[in-house]
Amino acid sequence: MQAKEWLIKGKSYLSEVPLESVDSKISQRLHVSMIRGRLQLTTDHVIYSWEDLYRNFRYASNRINWKKFKPKNVLVLGLGLGSVIQILERKVTYPLSITAVELDEGVLYLVKKYSASKFRSPIQYLCADAYDFVQQNRQKFDLILFDIFVDDYIPSQFESLAFTKKLASGLTPGGLILYNRIAMEPSQIMQNMEFYDQAFSKVFPDAEILQIKTNWVFASNKHLLKS
Repeated sequence: MQAKEWLIKGKSYLSEVPLESVDSKISQRLHVSMIRGRLQLTTDHVIYSWEDLYRNFRYASNRINWKKFKPKNVLVLGLGLGSVIQILERKVTYPLSITAVELDEGVLYLVKKYSASKFRSPIQYLCADAYDFVQQNRQKFDLILFDIFVDDYIPSQFESLAFTKKLASGLTPGGLILYNRIAMEPSQIMQNMEFYDQAFSKVFPDAEILQIKTNWVFASNKHLLKS
C-alpha cells in the first residue's frame, strides 16, 4: 500500500474520507468513501456496501454452518462494491466460481476500480437486469445472494411468487438463497412479512428469517444454519 493510501486509511478512522462520486441512471448518485478503514458505497439515502462491516450479510454468513455447506458456484444479484464477495471469501479456503449481475454501470465501474483486485475468486461480471437474467438462466448455483435495491426499496418485480419460483429453479439441490431486505420502517416490515408469507416461505418451506437490526435476511434452508 502506498503512503497516500495509508494516509487516507488513517484519516478514515477519524472522519469519513470521500473518494469519488459518479452519476447513476438507477440511483442518481453513487458515492465511494473510506470510513473506519473500509470502502463504503452509498447513494444519497442508503448504504449499498461497506466491506466486512456490511453487517446484514456478515451476520447471515456467521449463521451458516460452513462445515456442512460447501458451495462452489455462487450467484450475486446486486453487487455494490462487492462486500458480499469479500465476506464470503473469508468463510471459505478455496476459490469460488462467482457470477455477479449488476444493472448499474456506475456500480460496475466503481467495483472494478476499487474492489476487484481484492477478490480471490474468478468473477464473471454481467451488466444486466437481474430479473431478465433469472428468467433466462439455465445454470445451477449452490449459493444465491440477493442484494438488489434502488435506494431503499426493492423493485416489485422481485417480490412475486412467480419470480421466487424462478429464482429457486436456479438453485442446486441442498443449495441456499440469502435474500436481503430493509426493515427500518413499519411499512417495510409489513411488506417483508407479506412477501415472506405469500411467496418466499411457500417456495421454501424450510426458510428462516434472520433479523439484523435494520435489515432482515431470508434464508431459504434453515437446515444449513447453525442453531
